[in-house]
Amino acid sequence: MGANVSDIASSEFPVAAAPAAGNVAKARFTGDPREFRNLMIRGALLQVVTLGIYRFWLTTDARRFLWANTEIAGDSLEYAGTAIELFLGFLIAIALMVPIFALIALGSLSLGFFAQISGAAGYLALAAFGQFAYFRARRYRLTRTVFRGLRFHQTGSATKYALRSLLWSVPVLLTLGLAYPWAQASLERYKMAHTHYGDLQGKFAGTGTALFRRGIVLWLLLAGAFLVVGLAADEFGDAAALRRVARDPAVGTTALIVTGLTIGFLLLCALVYTILQGIILRWWLAGLRFGPVVVTTKLKKRQVVGAYLRCFLYVLLLLIVLSLVVGALAGLFALGMSATTEANQIMGLILVACLYLSLAVGSWVIYQLTIKFSIWRMAVNSVGLAGFDAIERVRADDTRPSSAVGEGLVDALGAGGI
Repeated sequence: MGANVSDIASSEFPVAAAPAAGNVAKARFTGDPREFRNLMIRGALLQVVTLGIYRFWLTTDARRFLWANTEIAGDSLEYAGTAIELFLGFLIAIALMVPIFALIALGSLSLGFFAQISGAAGYLALAAFGQFAYFRARRYRLTRTVFRGLRFHQTGSATKYALRSLLWSVPVLLTLGLAYPWAQASLERYKMAHTHYGDLQGKFAGTGTALFRRGIVLWLLLAGAFLVVGLAADEFGDAAALRRVARDPAVGTTALIVTGLTIGFLLLCALVYTILQGIILRWWLAGLRFGPVVVTTKLKKRQVVGAYLRCFLYVLLLLIVLSLVVGALAGLFALGMSATTEANQIMGLILVACLYLSLAVGSWVIYQLTIKFSIWRMAVNSVGLAGFDAIERVRADDTRPSSAVGEGLVDALGAGGI
């Protein structure tokens, strides 16, 4: 990565004039995967025991680990947040969200037009609140991120960001996703324009057009596959045909074809999603700026796709192993005990519950290791910062830590994370 700054000058990711090669600083990740794995396993088990309350402490520990092992030019980031802040922010957020949940509950009642309006207003408020919470949570994380003794911070209005996001959702829906690249570029520009490190102001140089060019082939592929599945389903969509499946082999073959096409379409959607994640991550990294500091990246899409593929295969292997274990235990129980039918049913329910809990906990740990940790590590190791000498001259400001309420709102909405 080093001094080859010319790599950043491409038509795909337009950038400012490249600084001198000697000004490029490399980022690297130094964390031990085994240490992070043990942290996640212990945290997952403690979440089960505490009914999820431990997640605030786990999130804090995970952030401290990732931040502390992310080095830029030999200096590590520092995470200054605490678990108590997250926990109190979550409690305040729950209280703030009670009116929204009340509106949604009214919408579920059969109270006529008023209930319908209340339900629609509740869901609209929930969507806006989610974007509001995301912006506030980002502010919290930035003000808890320290590099060389200086905090990052974020200005701007969470309300304006939420409004901008909602307005962009209209053309995105109307164009079936084609306007998504420009929506993302607009939102990233707003976020980075209000992001600061000392007296250095952030900027986002990525464009919606560049992202559109990289993703349009995937959109066309999905649209074509959806059309094929739709046409095939139309050939076998009426109830009379469904009743003839058992008697007419041709109809049964058609149903098999439709089922195969549907499964293939779902697998294609998963593949497109992973490729798109790689495209967006590279596009985002290459667009980051802080004053004269330009972020460069050599991240490859196949690295991100590989992380998701490993996650899928490990979860599938876990499911197979757990199913075999539970099946073996059920067989031993059936052979070794002459129990009543009710006892067998209770034992069966216990085994199914253990299978579900083990699969949920195991899948969560696998996801954290193969996707969250792996993508963080590969993204950090792919990054260089051109013009890094400007960091040496940055001046501090009077930034104060932000409230954790935004983080609590995101967590209350089920969208929390590292």
